[in-house]
Amino acid sequence: MQPLRRIAAALCVAAGAQAAQSPQTPIEGSAIPQFIEPLPTLGVAGGSINTLFGNQPLTLTMCEFRAHVLPAGTFAPGQKPETWVWGYVPGTTCPSTVQDTYVGPVIVNSRGSPTEITFINQLGSAATTNVLAYKYSTDQTLDWADPLNGGANACNKAGGIPAFGSPCAQNYAGPVPVVPHLHGGEVPPMLDGGPDAWFLSDALGTRFGHDYYTRRPGPANQTIYAYPNLQQAAPIWFHDHTDGTTRLNVFAGLAGAYYIVDPAQKLPAGFPGVAEVVPIVLQDRMFDTNGQLYFPSDSSGASVNSTNPQHPYWVPEFVGDTIVVNGKAWPFFAAQPKRYRFLLLNGSNSRAYELFLANQVTGAFGPPMWVIGNDSGYLDAPAKLDPAAGQKLLIMPGERYEVIVDFAGVAPGTTFILKNTAKAPFPTGAPAKGSTVGRILQFRIACPPAGCPVDSSWNPATPGATIRQSNQLIQRLVNPATGTLAAEVTADKTRQLTLNEVELPASVATDPVTGVTTEYPGGPVDILLNNTKMSGESPRPYRDFVPIDVGGKVTFYSELPQEGDTEVWEIVNLTPDAHPIHTHLASFQVLNRQAFDLKQYNAAYAAAFPAAPALGCAAGSYCADFGPPLDYNTGNPRALGGNPDVTPFLKGKPLAPRAQETGWKDTLMVPPGAVTRFVVRWAPSDLPIGTPKNQLVYAFDPSDNLEHGYVWHCHMIDHEDNEMMRPDVIQLNPAPGAPAPAARPLVKGVAY
Repeated sequence: MQPLRRIAAALCVAAGAQAAQSPQTPIEGSAIPQFIEPLPTLGVAGGSINTLFGNQPLTLTMCEFRAHVLPAGTFAPGQKPETWVWGYVPGTTCPSTVQDTYVGPVIVNSRGSPTEITFINQLGSAATTNVLAYKYSTDQTLDWADPLNGGANACNKAGGIPAFGSPCAQNYAGPVPVVPHLHGGEVPPMLDGGPDAWFLSDALGTRFGHDYYTRRPGPANQTIYAYPNLQQAAPIWFHDHTDGTTRLNVFAGLAGAYYIVDPAQKLPAGFPGVAEVVPIVLQDRMFDTNGQLYFPSDSSGASVNSTNPQHPYWVPEFVGDTIVVNGKAWPFFAAQPKRYRFLLLNGSNSRAYELFLANQVTGAFGPPMWVIGNDSGYLDAPAKLDPAAGQKLLIMPGERYEVIVDFAGVAPGTTFILKNTAKAPFPTGAPAKGSTVGRILQFRIACPPAGCPVDSSWNPATPGATIRQSNQLIQRLVNPATGTLAAEVTADKTRQLTLNEVELPASVATDPVTGVTTEYPGGPVDILLNNTKMSGESPRPYRDFVPIDVGGKVTFYSELPQEGDTEVWEIVNLTPDAHPIHTHLASFQVLNRQAFDLKQYNAAYAAAFPAAPALGCAAGSYCADFGPPLDYNTGNPRALGGNPDVTPFLKGKPLAPRAQETGWKDTLMVPPGAVTRFVVRWAPSDLPIGTPKNQLVYAFDPSDNLEHGYVWHCHMIDHEDNEMMRPDVIQLNPAPGAPAPAARPLVKGVAY
């Protein structure tokens, strides 16, 4: 045993470990009855999803409880299974009775009215949890919270294949770390809920992530965040973001929605309000023969789930065989023949969806979807997606779309199926099986006893219909019709950044979990942004990354944008999959996408790498985890990022954004073999184009004197948990006359 391996073992012993192999046996999704249970809806509409008003202090407790996820008849006639889940529960008491759903709550507040939330962690221990998908799937070889070792991550840093029986080959067994992230929130960095801001479930007072923050001191198993809610009206959401276990915490149920409404925004007469929204939270799951959540991680169940022995409990992409909507497997929605406003949120780990409606009996296409908004707010005008014209709504993990569907004129008794045709992983993976994951939700059209309604609500199909008034239109950084920068916009910087997948070949090795000689199929061992690990550690000779110490942990930063700047980000996808790229703090506008010659660019890219003996890399060959091959700041004269310029390898014309993508977004589909460009302005999104540079500022200090920061990452959370995430720090606006932090409306220690 090498010295580093001995250190790893000693540290992991301190963390606590447990017997590693899951005892669960999965059931096929095809064995689960469909369209038995009604879709949970908002509490304000009489449904079971908690709806809270954020204009008052709130307390949300992260609890373990039972919920009716699977329908009656799954295992025995008339009996509903009880599935152990996690969820955000209003108040301080965890439920002892079975709940209808784990999804939620939905928090609603007005723009400019802050929401203070006390988040309490009552999830207990990984060793005793009833959520077996968590208990048997934590992987201590990942870069993760490692809470009982101060985040030392010795198992990860040791590298290689863990020895059979070693603590590094076993699951974590300590108190559960969590941190809530407000996805899409325009918030100060210490309220962002970044991956290293975790806190534990057992109130151990000295064990926090190095980025932990709370507004006021209190018990060690909680944090207090005061969200300012100054951004435009938008359907944002919150979910867990713990380093290395996000995929498991969200899988267990830690996700809710968060609506910001703006009373000053003039919407068309009859436009449906938030109280009328029907949420559709899309998730895919697997279950075992006892109705419990099942996560395919180790080699249990007579199959090898991990692609490589280096990470014995990590799978590159979890895709389940059961569709769960609002916490129910394959529910139905009883709809009247009228218009409905739906919020579609992809809360899956890795699965994308291509959605459209079809008549369940005839197979004929159903009514179109009219997209009225996406991640960061309303569109200027509705965008029609008509399945009869081959149009579907593509939604990647983390994305949100608001749509109106008009069932007016549909005969009572008609049923529609919300269908999915997306391959998994998207776009070249396995086709969606039509009888299971190809079906999402059933709509049953019926009239109430009083008769069919006369719908007088706003109709998006009206010729010339608009959503935003002329004085409240989207501030355009981009001309969406041409896929070019808007005439009045000049980019201060361009960054060209790569997506990389580090693959290992098929191998035969001793399974660290079982000790059995095992054939591994090979595949991704980690997935990277700009070929750089989360820590930024690398033997690169350029000294181009900036070391920043936060809470005693040094991380090497490469993205340090300046408040007030407008940047073009070019994401060059060198992997075989599409990735949903998500930026924290600032929303962006899609510029265009353009194909490039992948083979030729890969050759030029590999040739640019210098020798890196510490990583075993020769000059002129791709070197995983090295970072970009060239100096980040000077290696490419056209763009920051340290990569050979992709321009000579481009093919065809740039493709303008899809109509439904033309608003402000925070999560974006980046297809393989293409450059995806977006424009981000590091300032509030509704400040007018042409605002003086020294006024392009947030109401708070986004730099926090470099004590806290943000991240950008892939929102396939299986990827995010294994290095596909990088930190960024926003530098204060340097323009003369820009307000100092103490002179801004929101000051740390006072407002938050």
